[in-house]
Amino acid sequence: MFRKRAWTSLAAISILMFSLSGYVLAQEFTVYKSPDQTFQCVIPSGWNVLESPGYSREVSGVDGFDAYRGGFENRVTISIRYYPKGNKLHKDMETYIRTFSQPVLGIREGQSYGAVKDLELKGTKAKNFERSGYDYESHVYNPKLDRYVEPLHPRKVEYTERFIVMPGKSGFVAFRYKARPDLVKQYEGVFNKVTDSFSFLNQVK
Repeated sequence: MFRKRAWTSLAAISILMFSLSGYVLAQEFTVYKSPDQTFQCVIPSGWNVLESPGYSREVSGVDGFDAYRGGFENRVTISIRYYPKGNKLHKDMETYIRTFSQPVLGIREGQSYGAVKDLELKGTKAKNFERSGYDYESHVYNPKLDRYVEPLHPRKVEYTERFIVMPGKSGFVAFRYKARPDLVKQYEGVFNKVTDSFSFLNQVK
């Protein structure tokens, strides 16, 4: 009976690993160059791309993008930011890590923060950590008003977010992967392929 259960468990794990690797193999990728031409990588074909989200490159000095798929309830996002020396958002790599790896106002209900660990990426010593929590829907479309409004009872979705931060050129690079917990494993290989493909372009100092 024990052997039968063990083989059943191994078979289930094998099927899961095969299906996840098969998803990555089935996913097509496109070579992408950042808005300021500071780096390039591959991104999943067919995903939406939002360049320099939430800030002005001209003011902040930060170059990057979000690639995402799905709607509010099943969104998966892969992001890369290059923070050169002198940028206006995060002074250095250590400041960035403190900002995202520790709760600013204490841990709220449903939040958790993992330890910052050492990692080697592309032959460079890096740091990685993970956090989880909830996203709340900020706007919904109101067909009567024909515009987006703040919902009275916003929906919430649980997320897991992974960070890899490494020094690069005159500053540092931050890779982020965010998805619902039950989707994390499914798209993990896609995130790994994006990070592994990352390289600076020659004109970056």
